[in-house]
Amino acid sequence: MKRKNSKIKKKNLMPVILASLVLTSYTSNASQPQNTSSDLAFPLGNEIRSDSFTGTVYLETMIENDDIYHFPQTNHITFEPGARSSWHNHGGMIILVTGGVGYYQEEGEPAQIIRKGDVIECAPGVRHWHGAAPESWFSQIVIYDSDYMLQEGEEREEEPVTDEYYENLETEEYEGRTVSEDNTVMFQKAEEPMVTDTFSGPAYVSTIIGSENAAGAPELHYVVFEPGVINNWHTHEGGQILIATDGIGYHQIEGQPVEILYPGDVTLCPPGVKHWHGGSADTEFAHIAVNTNPELNGLEWFDRISEEEYEQITQ
Repeated sequence: MKRKNSKIKKKNLMPVILASLVLTSYTSNASQPQNTSSDLAFPLGNEIRSDSFTGTVYLETMIENDDIYHFPQTNHITFEPGARSSWHNHGGMIILVTGGVGYYQEEGEPAQIIRKGDVIECAPGVRHWHGAAPESWFSQIVIYDSDYMLQEGEEREEEPVTDEYYENLETEEYEGRTVSEDNTVMFQKAEEPMVTDTFSGPAYVSTIIGSENAAGAPELHYVVFEPGVINNWHTHEGGQILIATDGIGYHQIEGQPVEILYPGDVTLCPPGVKHWHGGSADTEFAHIAVNTNPELNGLEWFDRISEEEYEQITQ
């Protein structure tokens, strides 16, 4: 079974990302240090060669800001152990931690120890740095305002996080953590399933971050499908973006082949176009769902593919 290649066009972009960490007593298996890159859920991407980073860092462009979806620039960044960004500032940003353990520090504050499933907002213009723990690989999605203009009197300047500073950090666990120790997927799964006739079975729907956020992104929902559960054909007036995080799933746009989705894959459905999505028969499947152009909030449901059609989908 081959992993599908990303269809998103790639380009070089401004360095923005996350920080380093020491080991602590937090016991969730999902939040333990990751000692090899194969322990991470998402692919590495391409190595970044930039003076804006210390150590080895990889970047994968996930979503480019465009005139169809109007979603902020979105990248996935992976840090080798000890790798980190410089101090820097830029437009407002959402950080979604996808693996390992790292640091996030705003100027004048202790370094926050951040782990898989954590969600962080960085306000526009705030000077900060982020990266990996000394003994852990670390990865995250960053969603940020790439059109941010410096305010009067504000300067964009970078300064390396020196080895001496990094080795003597004042750290504390991230207070905004919501992921429970028994959580089975990347981000916090809703406590109760949603049961509706537009899904073939139970699905768990929660909100990762609301519409009032630092990056100016629409609300981010988190959907977890039990094995074999899919939804009906439907259309979103403003379009939809899906980012797979766990398991193996399916997505199909009307008239096109079924896409097989693995963690880190991104799929886009244009405004007003029919599609369906859901999990494979043997795995719990989860994705982030974004209803783009939120001012266009029409949603229309149709019938569902047959059980025979579902069974014909091969992995």
